[in-house]
Amino acid sequence: MLPPESETERLAILRSYRILDTPPEPAFDDLVQLAARICQTPVALISLIDDRRQWFKAEVGLGVRETPLDRSICLTAMVQAGLTIVPDLTEDPRFAHNPLVTGEPNLLFYAGAALRTPDGVPLGALCVFDSVVRDLSQDQSVTLTMLARQVMALLELRRTIADCDAKVETSRQIEQRQTLLVRELHHRVKNTLATVQALVGATGRSTGSFDEFNHSFSNRIASLAKTHNLLTEDYWQTAPLREIALNEFKPFDESLQPRFMLIGQPVELSADLAVPVGMALHELTTNAVRYGALSNPTGHVRVQWNVDEVEGTRKLHLEWREVGGPPVKEPQHRGFGSTLLQRVLPMQCNAEVEVQYTQEGLRFQMSAPLVERRLVPFY
Repeated sequence: MLPPESETERLAILRSYRILDTPPEPAFDDLVQLAARICQTPVALISLIDDRRQWFKAEVGLGVRETPLDRSICLTAMVQAGLTIVPDLTEDPRFAHNPLVTGEPNLLFYAGAALRTPDGVPLGALCVFDSVVRDLSQDQSVTLTMLARQVMALLELRRTIADCDAKVETSRQIEQRQTLLVRELHHRVKNTLATVQALVGATGRSTGSFDEFNHSFSNRIASLAKTHNLLTEDYWQTAPLREIALNEFKPFDESLQPRFMLIGQPVELSADLAVPVGMALHELTTNAVRYGALSNPTGHVRVQWNVDEVEGTRKLHLEWREVGGPPVKEPQHRGFGSTLLQRVLPMQCNAEVEVQYTQEGLRFQMSAPLVERRLVPFY
């Protein structure tokens, strides 16, 4: 046997041919038939040495496709240069006690030509057996060696074809994926432009001066851009809810006193849910900074979520709760934030929404179905 590190490398090379446990193939069957006919033996094999067995890509006269490695005679022939010939296996201490020699099929004669890669790595042998003590003629020896080279040539050709097929399939998948990416990009750009247009109109209606409009609109666009940055990391497919929330709380991240808590399992939101949820969290944060728990040094916000399955559909449940801020009351007129929370989320995300102005602070709850299907597959 080869040293452990060499054997590990040899097995990796053997498996790179993707030949083990494949069905019989006429080209290999013809070669063992030819070897048996030329050498005038009842048994001929293309034997490949795996880690715990010898497996026969083609065989004639033996009737099995593999045997345990401790019965392998080809294991010895594989690591020797040239052709290995054993006229009488019972007289060779390496093979005298082999079950294939001492019992059925009572093999006595062996000749094997090693199967080596172009780099000289041994994979197995093309071998012949007989049940009588004998030898090979010079022509038979030369021909068996030539046939072994043909076996290796077939293995190389087979691997080259398989590699080409794999590359063609990979190219096809990449092309399909690029088509899906372009389609998703068009969809995302169209939706983003519609969102920006809606932001312009809604912000304009809810602000009283150009400076106020510019400030509110710029902040909303910046929040939208942050969510899109997360989406582009996954090819406009999903964005992590925790990261979406952290983007909004970043100004408070280094506060000496904790100003927010995020409690929930890792959840990936599809693009069509991530964008409105990101905008909702932005509006809630902005409102908390102006009027709520983040407007004084003692208040804090707790955002908690979980996912469960309701009638076969996975749903996201999210709660925003403010504590420690000034007293709050329901606004007299509905601005962009209220409209987004109470109208846009239900229409766009099929969400169930509840907004409460409690004594201790604003409480917002939503429940929305998760979109599980990815348009663009992972690499």
